[in-house]
Amino acid sequence: MDYNQNNKVAIYGSRRQEPYLKDFAGLFSFLDEMGFRVAVHNKLASYLDERNVDMRGAVAVEKIPTGTGLVISIGGDGTFLRAARWVGKREIPVFGVNTGHLGFLASCNFADVKDMIESICKGDIVVERRMLLEVDTPCFPPGAWPYSLNEIAVLKEDTASMISVKTYINGHYLADYRADALLVSTPTGSTAYNLSAGGPIVEPMVDCMVLSPVAPHTLTVRPLVARGSSELELNVESRAKSFRLSLDDRSYSIPAGEKVRIRRADFCTLLVRRKDSHFSTILRDKLLWSASGVENNMS
Repeated sequence: MDYNQNNKVAIYGSRRQEPYLKDFAGLFSFLDEMGFRVAVHNKLASYLDERNVDMRGAVAVEKIPTGTGLVISIGGDGTFLRAARWVGKREIPVFGVNTGHLGFLASCNFADVKDMIESICKGDIVVERRMLLEVDTPCFPPGAWPYSLNEIAVLKEDTASMISVKTYINGHYLADYRADALLVSTPTGSTAYNLSAGGPIVEPMVDCMVLSPVAPHTLTVRPLVARGSSELELNVESRAKSFRLSLDDRSYSIPAGEKVRIRRADFCTLLVRRKDSHFSTILRDKLLWSASGVENNMS
């Protein structure tokens, strides 16, 4: 990634950053010294301005400026999902600075952010193309963003005992999922809601999607891994008049009986990682898999 010609950076962040205000000031100072032109999402900029954080001339923006070459997301995984939505279809690389909890999508903590930016400038990084899912239904409100980086969840309403999801894959009937919910996850989202529901963990670059029922009413119904090119059609029935359709952190009420179609989106989210960052290390660190605390190296 060459910043000799493109030195525009945009910053998106959570507005719950009280312990990190000095870190923000240090980041803006470092970016200014490095010669970056910095834009900050207007809500974060207002938050920082109210707390007298010196943003070193960074401009507050609603949309990412044309020509921006990098987006920095500061917060937890939820913040990263919103930053990816801010980027939209533009495929601008994003790296996450974790100030949240698990931080599966983060590239570093604030303590390492300067080293990370220097690595980006040197090209000493990996940029992963993360798959998104696209939802097609006529019941979305105007302006809804019909894409998901983690998962799409078909959920029962609070008043319903369960939902029944008649599911077709590539035009072929698969199953009636009678459950509290049905999740369709990307590999990125396999460590999110899917993991809590007992679905498999998938390496992020595997080309697939995962169907996982939540509290299925049939014992033999289990999670299914399907090709990333698969197209799903869901016909949702419920004793209630509606069901919930959740795309990452957004939720919509959809009339029962409406069809929902799901496919791979025609663009990706570009996630920046250091070259020495490995999925196995992330799993050990985040899920505490290494019981002995000793890393075993294979020759």
